Amino acid sequence: MSTPGTDGNMAANGSGAGGSGDPSLSAGEGSSEIEVVPGDEASPLPVASRVARRRRVQRPVPGRTTAVVAAVVVLVGVGLVSLAEPAPAPAPAAPPRDGVAIAPTTALTSSFFCATGAGLDAGAGATGTVVLTNTSRATARGVMTAVESSGSASVRRDVSVPPLGTSDVVPAQGLAAGVTASTFTFAGGGVTGTMVVGNPSGWSTAPCPSTVASEWDFVGGSTATGLLDLSLYNPTATQTMVDVSFLTPSGDVLFPQAYQGLTLPPGQVLVEGLGAYVQNQTVVATVVQSTSGSLVATELDQLVVKSGSGLALVSGSPGPATTWRFAQTTAVQGGSVDFSVANPGQSTVTAQVSVGLSSASVTPKQLTVPGHTVVSLVASAVPGWPLGSPYSVTVAASSPVVVGRSVVAPPSAISPQGGLIGGTTATATSWLVVGPGSAGNPLVAGGAIRSLAIADPGSSPVEVTVTPLAGGRPVARVMVSPSGLVVLGASVVGGLRPLVVTASGPVGVEVDEGPSGAPGVVSASGFPYGG
Repeated sequence: MSTPGTDGNMAANGSGAGGSGDPSLSAGEGSSEIEVVPGDEASPLPVASRVARRRRVQRPVPGRTTAVVAAVVVLVGVGLVSLAEPAPAPAPAAPPRDGVAIAPTTALTSSFFCATGAGLDAGAGATGTVVLTNTSRATARGVMTAVESSGSASVRRDVSVPPLGTSDVVPAQGLAAGVTASTFTFAGGGVTGTMVVGNPSGWSTAPCPSTVASEWDFVGGSTATGLLDLSLYNPTATQTMVDVSFLTPSGDVLFPQAYQGLTLPPGQVLVEGLGAYVQNQTVVATVVQSTSGSLVATELDQLVVKSGSGLALVSGSPGPATTWRFAQTTAVQGGSVDFSVANPGQSTVTAQVSVGLSSASVTPKQLTVPGHTVVSLVASAVPGWPLGSPYSVTVAASSPVVVGRSVVAPPSAISPQGGLIGGTTATATSWLVVGPGSAGNPLVAGGAIRSLAIADPGSSPVEVTVTPLAGGRPVARVMVSPSGLVVLGASVVGGLRPLVVTASGPVGVEVDEGPSGAPGVVSASGFPYGG
């Protein structure tokens, strides 16, 4: 299990850095051609391998909301005061998609918003750290503004990130104990952030959203065991009013009065413990909707599973969609993998769950999801679906839905043993993937990328090159067949250096990170990357 260190990094006190649960993933599975490119003499590259509580936080603030909504994200009290030149105008808001994007390196600014949930209930005893990654060739200089749930004065800090490099920051440093959220603004494009959070239950990672939205959706968390917290953060200059509702497997729609008309003043964060009002639900879908203004939302789930525990930080999706993807899913003997599909609409939806394999065809499963209901598919128990081998998953629905995946490791596995991730709606020809820390500075003891999956959802082969962000020779060149995937193992992509995946056609990517008890317990999609 992971426990926070006094310097903000997380140290392991259990199984150490080894990290079982590596499923002998194949660097070449699903490809017709793979070339692992030798590195230079300074860093040779190996050959590819197989692969109740009630709300104790800020109360709603009465009053009318302003009718003026900022056309762009205006950050409260954020100024690039350390820079010689005046602060440039904010970058245009990213398109919704997954709520995550990287401003082009030619943009005037980069901005993103991070709410790790560390500090209360599910995040009790947790340390939240943000890994900053700079894809430009100049030092990125900016400001972090961090706020706490008590609504007291914010803390501002100058931050910088080396060219084509990474650095990390603990937003809560200098603030009283409790939940915090932070806004990062840089002079120049090309900078992004990744949240890493850990406590004795486990650890998790999620991207910092680069846009605000009027809706954020989640599915897969549970209030039957463990703890489930919702963080609401308003980084704009306009007051935001929010309603939160919940969908359940029984079809009951919950509208707790305590979660209606929540008012977030500019630059404030509010955390709600969902178990107080959404009780004993094995699977919960959360729908956050603002009646005025925009915000950012994340969920933190402290899991209790038969094999142990886990911690899952999930960035919300800015609205439902008809197509969701997971580039790498591996069901292992003795563990379980579940896909949860939430239908926020009134009419019944049909959802087809398809498996992507280059070397075989697998019969899809069809789910019927009534209105305002959550339906789960235990993928690890579907006859004929792979066990012990990675595959991609696509969920195509007749109307917009929200999809998440939960993974439980076999008993006696390395911590954490449980995890949760939301699906992605995006494909791209270029992706940036980031691990839990930077070279020589893992934020979890032994933390590293264990594998990188690249899935081709199209009907034509795709040529893919994987290159370190810092430059140099590619670590691999692969051909991914239609509806197939390639999984590159730790001997090719392992470590903590950021990687750029470039493809001749749209692909999806997913990194599996360790230590963890099984593939998918700690995983993340990449950042669509324009270079």
